Amino acid sequence: MIRKVVPSLLLLSLAVPLGAVTDRPLKSFPAAPLKAAEAGADVLFIVSGDNRPTSKGAPLPRVAATILSEIGLIRPDFVLWTGDTVYGYCDTPEELEREYKVFETAARPLAGAVPLYNSPGNHEIHSGQSCSTPAEQLCGPPCSEEAFRSRFGQLYGSFDYAGAHFIALDTDVPGAEDAITGEQLEWLKRDLEANKGTRAIFVFTHTEFYSSPRIDPPAGKSHPAVANRAELQDLFRRYPVKAVFSGHEHLYWYFFFEPEDGIRYFVAGGAGAPLYASPDRGGFSHYVVVRLAAGKPDQPGDKISYEVVEPGRLYLEDAPAGPGEAKFWIVNSNDLKPLPLRGIEVDVPASLGSCDGLVATATFQQRDKVEIGRAS
Repeated sequence: MIRKVVPSLLLLSLAVPLGAVTDRPLKSFPAAPLKAAEAGADVLFIVSGDNRPTSKGAPLPRVAATILSEIGLIRPDFVLWTGDTVYGYCDTPEELEREYKVFETAARPLAGAVPLYNSPGNHEIHSGQSCSTPAEQLCGPPCSEEAFRSRFGQLYGSFDYAGAHFIALDTDVPGAEDAITGEQLEWLKRDLEANKGTRAIFVFTHTEFYSSPRIDPPAGKSHPAVANRAELQDLFRRYPVKAVFSGHEHLYWYFFFEPEDGIRYFVAGGAGAPLYASPDRGGFSHYVVVRLAAGKPDQPGDKISYEVVEPGRLYLEDAPAGPGEAKFWIVNSNDLKPLPLRGIEVDVPASLGSCDGLVATATFQQRDKVEIGRAS
């Protein structure tokens, strides 16, 4: 077996993982190391979340696996997930374990290559369950919290990368849902102060800070925004916070105060859970590609871009090939130019025999945003 690497889209090798840089380190699930990066380097990360099934016992939505497969092709530096990886409610510990296994299987394209960090959602950690299952058999708090920590590390915490700082908050603390209060708020204040000199700070949560005005009314009534957002927003304004990413509402939307503070508040909950609006109002499956690019001598200062991608337009597919060769298509019909693809790996077909002496070549043709790659 040999790994075919398209020369113009080289795979990045993963360096020795960084040690914990905060007192509450996060953990990737599936397991993957965070590679080393120099301060000030360009950063590429993806935001998504809310992939939970439509109901208890239902299969994982197919689009969730599609999104995770596309992220595996892009191979960003890491992924920020905004919660609800499982259905949860009224689960026994055994049921919850099976649901996490399903998510882990769907996220296999990231295993060992791309860290995925998650902020807990109400489907992962919840209290006040109403079901026929006896309470002593349910995996509510603290059982669901322990299940989360065993996979994603802290319920809230942070990490550093390339001179930027990333903070996960827990908006589903039992008894204090949809708010950041108490010990967590005090920790947040300390963490922000300790990182006030970073080039940028990004925050990710489950409950949204600003609800979409386009959400279906019934869904909007059951999805209140973070209760103490004014207090938190005033806190964020004192530091280099650039964006806050949330889920909970199953649609895409963002709110931007301009020019008061420049912080963008995103709702990016389109990884497969039932949508809360029509497509024209943000109700479509999606993930967000975020780029933090270092400034140039003639254009000082970092540049940040946010690009929303609808899945289903990025994939590899075998192509007809002649004797002694193998070909495959790299199909990218998104409107993002360029969309980085750093995770293309192709196994040599058994018909080509031993890997010894094989040569990988690549050619590209742009045809209405569809690319063809050849490996022989």
